[in-house]
This record gives sequence, C-alpha cells and structure tokens, in this order.
Amino acid sequence: MLPTVQRLRDNREFRLVYARGRSFAHPVAVIYTMRRVGEYAVIVSGLRVGFVVSKKQGKAVVRNRIKRRLREALRRQLKILDNGPIDVVIVARNKAIHATTTEITQALDELLRRGGLLNASGPHLVTGNSNGANERPMPQ
Repeated sequence: MLPTVQRLRDNREFRLVYARGRSFAHPVAVIYTMRRVGEYAVIVSGLRVGFVVSKKQGKAVVRNRIKRRLREALRRQLKILDNGPIDVVIVARNKAIHATTTEITQALDELLRRGGLLNASGPHLVTGNSNGANERPMPQ
C-alpha cells in the first residue's frame, strides 16, 4: 500500500488532475498526469497517485480487486518512477477485469513510459514472481 502522503484522496484533487493534466490511454487503463507547480508543489512534494474504478466494472469486491492489482503493479514500479511533484490518476477500463497480472503490469509500464514518469536510468517492466501464480484472470 502506498503511504498516505503519496495518495490522492480529495475529489477536488482528482478533478484538478482531470482538468489540467494530460491523459494517456490503453485498453486496460487510462492515466492522467499533472505536474504540480508553484506554491502547491512546495506544500505537497513528491509523487501522489489516485485510483478510480467505475461502478460499471462490477460490485465492490470486483472493483476493490482491480484497485489492488493496479496498486501492486504500481508498487513494483515505484523505484523507477520520477519522484517530482506530480499527481497521477489511474482509471481502470473494462479490460482490467479479465486482464492477467502481467497484462496489467505491462499496460501500466507502457502508460508510465508514455507519460514520461519513468526515470531514464531505471529498468523497465519489473514483473512479479516467475512461477505464474498470479497469472490467472479474474473470475466473472
């Protein structure tokens, strides 16, 4: 789980990222990124991330599972992310329901790279365990 200071929680912050940020789409998810500037960047420093899963995706159990899988994919990439004053909102799409862990990780890696959030010196596509234990798609 991300530390509290690295989470977007207020609706106003999400709306600000949607309105002023840039978006990058993938069939599994969409990310919105916004670099904080001025006084706002000094008050709250570092990377902050918020996750959104629509009620159209399913009931609470399904939505929370999608969020957990997105959080884990992001957690694996934290060491190579740009730690500047940036807000990121990750919005799950319908394909996230049936995507494997590898597909989610690859999608997030591609989106972070396209958004310019990965450090140039870091490796890309940090994957999980190699035994395939997390490779099952989510049940319907």
